[in-house]
Amino acid sequence: MVRFTRLLSCGLLLTVLAACGGAASTPTSAPAATATTAPTEAAAATATTAPTEAAVVEATATAASDTTTTSGNRTFTHALGEISIPNVPQRVIALDWMYLEDVLALGVQPVGAIDLENYPKWVDLPLTIDPSVVSIGANPAPDFESIAALKPDLILVGSLRGETIYDQLNAIAPTMMFNPYLKEGEGQPYDEMTTTFSTIAAVLGKETEGAAVLSKMEQTFADSKAQLAAAGLADANVLVAQTYASNNAAEVRLFTDNAAVMEIIKRLGLKNAWSDPTYQVWGFSSVGTEALAQFGDVHMLYITEEDNDPFQSAAIKPYWDSLEFVKAGQAHTLDSQTWTFGGPIAAEVFAQRVTEALLSESN
Repeated sequence: MVRFTRLLSCGLLLTVLAACGGAASTPTSAPAATATTAPTEAAAATATTAPTEAAVVEATATAASDTTTTSGNRTFTHALGEISIPNVPQRVIALDWMYLEDVLALGVQPVGAIDLENYPKWVDLPLTIDPSVVSIGANPAPDFESIAALKPDLILVGSLRGETIYDQLNAIAPTMMFNPYLKEGEGQPYDEMTTTFSTIAAVLGKETEGAAVLSKMEQTFADSKAQLAAAGLADANVLVAQTYASNNAAEVRLFTDNAAVMEIIKRLGLKNAWSDPTYQVWGFSSVGTEALAQFGDVHMLYITEEDNDPFQSAAIKPYWDSLEFVKAGQAHTLDSQTWTFGGPIAAEVFAQRVTEALLSESN
């Protein structure tokens, strides 16, 4: 199986993989990623259990004390309720790629992070990981001895991984667990993403930096929305998907309205052309290529490997080329390193790539 296929099947354990880099049972923060591949949205589809209700508590910071202080206990809220964090953490470990992204975006280099070997294969963001950062095992299971040896004073983990190992982690250092995969009626994962980012910023005494990151992200959305509107693409119907080849067929994962990336699409002034009558907790529906025949005037953006685009295979290409939106030049590939289960930096990059792809139609 090609590496992208393996990625999808490994399980979005990283917080998809959430952002991923470290969850224990769903997309990116997803389930059981293998030790040799990174988590993926697809993997989330293989999860057999959903996160506990406790894990869906909204991650909001509660001001028990001034979060900018450098000493004294402060209380915050995470997926398991309230947690007391002594002082401002200086030695952070990120057990999900989403939270690795968050701390890097705040200008903090963690002492350790999950599966750094595979991170650059699947995530391409304008962030630099210092060579001193230690890779803590591979997905889905972290190396507890390595974690303890780094003497962390804060561990960040997604609920998909953290549910089963939280007590072990918390025995090493204060551990904050977040849940980006919400049950129906519990909110939008995009809002959870920004709230969690702000919480982490407060914990690390980086509120100013965090606010600046979110402000820049929102400005990127606004700029992209204006560009798309100027090109006549306001309210355009779009499909966002991740695809991979399997047994001479293409598996298509269409993102649903409850996916964080589709909230970004909405903020760009676009509309999701896909609607699933069944709530998909991982934020995407798995469909066959035949499902694409129902769409006419849509713009499809799909994440795939350049050298393994399933729609270019001999078995599928004739059908693909017959689709109305393909004939209209409204189908676009996004690089396989386009991370859809990340934080604000990944959201900004996603918006930029979507905008660039759609604007290319008028060139």
